[in-house]
Amino acid sequence: MALVLITGATGFIGSQVVFDVLKAGYRVRLVVRRAEQATKLERVYSRFPERLEFVVVPDLTVDGCFDKPLQGVDYALHLASPLPGAGEDLLTPAVQGTVSILHSALKVPSIKKIVVTASALSIMPLGGAADGSVIKETTDIQDVDPAQVASLNPFDQYQASKIASYKATLDFVRDHHPTFDVVTLHPVFVFGYNQAQESADQLGGTCGMLYQAITAGKLFSDQYRGVHVEDVSAAHVKALDSSIKGLQSYLLAAPPRPWSDVKTFVRQRYPNLPVKLETQETTGYVLDTSKAERELGLTFKGMEDQVSDVIDQQLAFK
Repeated sequence: MALVLITGATGFIGSQVVFDVLKAGYRVRLVVRRAEQATKLERVYSRFPERLEFVVVPDLTVDGCFDKPLQGVDYALHLASPLPGAGEDLLTPAVQGTVSILHSALKVPSIKKIVVTASALSIMPLGGAADGSVIKETTDIQDVDPAQVASLNPFDQYQASKIASYKATLDFVRDHHPTFDVVTLHPVFVFGYNQAQESADQLGGTCGMLYQAITAGKLFSDQYRGVHVEDVSAAHVKALDSSIKGLQSYLLAAPPRPWSDVKTFVRQRYPNLPVKLETQETTGYVLDTSKAERELGLTFKGMEDQVSDVIDQQLAFK
């Protein structure tokens, strides 16, 4: 039974990925920064105690920190990444965390594949793509000047960190020619049921952004752009298949929808929910997800499933 190491298991996407990798029959070794985090994860994944183990790595950016955790591992899924925060350095941990696990994998002969969770923002121009432009996995990657990152707004700093991390992954493969495969996954805003959320006050991240957009009118994108967390998780599991060879990247997104569609759906499905969503109609850019659909066999869940799973969970808490 193959062993999969996973970072970022306490997060929204990571918690779903762990669940689906365990359901797929793999043994799983979870990387946590603090020992007490394992207690919660043992409770969340209590159905699989015999196939779940933990290793503590306090700082994922330290060279060699993955040398021991990767011993005996067949596959590694690297999902840990810093989220936007005022005044925080996002670039260094995003890049160094990715580089660290890739370099450690060079020392472990059992490693067959590393899957890195990137973002659609990794492939898009800093500050956004032009209306009507088509973004593909082959779109040229923009260079990021580290000296300029601190002067950007928090969201652009986050995008810069995702661009730099992705570029570091590509540079690693080019420079080191690893014997293991490297897959990068690039989701847009991820929504759905959060396996890691245990109370209403833990609402945050992209699901919090969506709930705020609906109930407080705080839009975060030109159009509704999303992908269901279960589809992102399925992509991680399918990326482990031996048919996915070499260096591969996949964009993950359901078709975009105008915010007016979201407003109409929520008002019809949840008539008692206060909706303050102010709609705007724009053309926007296009994400070409045909490669993921073709090679990973994905059929993306639409806006209705994404939105309803977020709202249903929050209403259940309240």
